[in-house]
Amino acid sequence: MERRTFIATTGTGIGIGVAGCLDAGGTADEGDETTAINDGEEPQESAVPATFEVSSMATNSPVGGGELLVVNATIENVGDEEGTTDVDLVVGHDPNVEDSEMLTLGAGETADLTLEFQAGHPAGDTEEFPVCVDTGAHEACETVAVGEAENGNGEPDPGPDVTFESCERATVSGSFEEGDIAYASTGFYTEAGFGNTIIEDGVTIGEDVAPFTGTITFEISDGGAVTEGVDGVTVTVPDYGEYGTAITGLTTDPDDFAVAGITHSNPHAEDCLAEFESEWEDETGQNGEPTPATFEVASMSTNSPVGGGQLLTVDATIENVGDEAGTTDVDLVIGHDPSIEDSEMLTLEAGETADLTLEFQAGHPAGDSESFPVCVDTGAHESCRTVTVE
Repeated sequence: MERRTFIATTGTGIGIGVAGCLDAGGTADEGDETTAINDGEEPQESAVPATFEVSSMATNSPVGGGELLVVNATIENVGDEEGTTDVDLVVGHDPNVEDSEMLTLGAGETADLTLEFQAGHPAGDTEEFPVCVDTGAHEACETVAVGEAENGNGEPDPGPDVTFESCERATVSGSFEEGDIAYASTGFYTEAGFGNTIIEDGVTIGEDVAPFTGTITFEISDGGAVTEGVDGVTVTVPDYGEYGTAITGLTTDPDDFAVAGITHSNPHAEDCLAEFESEWEDETGQNGEPTPATFEVASMSTNSPVGGGQLLTVDATIENVGDEAGTTDVDLVIGHDPSIEDSEMLTLEAGETADLTLEFQAGHPAGDSESFPVCVDTGAHESCRTVTVE
């Protein structure tokens, strides 16, 4: 198997067996030595380069011959710097890279990804072999099993026939007995960004509908419902997104259902989601252009109530939620007939916050007490409180 260059390696080399996993407990070979050079200065700690580790891994094993083996993994950059690496799915006793995804993570950042492998048909009843998720610096492995399920005649059971006609329509055909399932997962974009549902819409045979032979049809439409017809069942999947909803996969295996996994992935989904994302970016302005400096009032408090003639103080935390540095006037606006009573100019970097205090000399109320609004206004955002002078 051709190996890639690691993004970051530290210490001695790490040995990986053909069917094994990463052994982080190896020791240096004899003769390996490190010579320290001391020039009289204190050694300085250096940043650890980007180092990608597999923090968790799960599969939908066992699968039938010819079915899709799905491997879900969580990757974490445990280094101090941002980096990019290929995350490979390595399969078999004679290991081969069967799927790969390029991943970029900031320091301490994690990402979930799915890698896939189309299983062949085993020579016997069952075949077991290792599958590994390899980041180049770390590897995690599991043994999976591929078998030929048998029907009542002792012949291989082909299972349901699954067809993805588009991103909005999919069908499952076959003979459905009590306990069989068929559920859809979706991906979509709303104004807030990407969202998804996992095995949210579907049927359990024997609970939602009676056993039958025919077709379960999944369609994206308004609202969600299950309707029975002459030739089968229709599951209406709600259009969850403002910019479109795609059926990303179907779950027909109870073992996959138990772990919220997908049995059959929709090959059209990736292209459809890319179109939804593009439309979302165009309409929301999140098309890669940096957002100008935008100052928001993250928190605000006062020393109300105060006595007539005393100093009303307003403490506020201001945050720049934009992508660029900027400067603004932060004003203290007082009264039902609002007027600016105090102001401070503030400069913040992108994502930076600052605490400030604004003040107002309260007058004497006409009666026992007087209440009125005070607001902290950045020009882009305002936060207000009602205060009382006694």
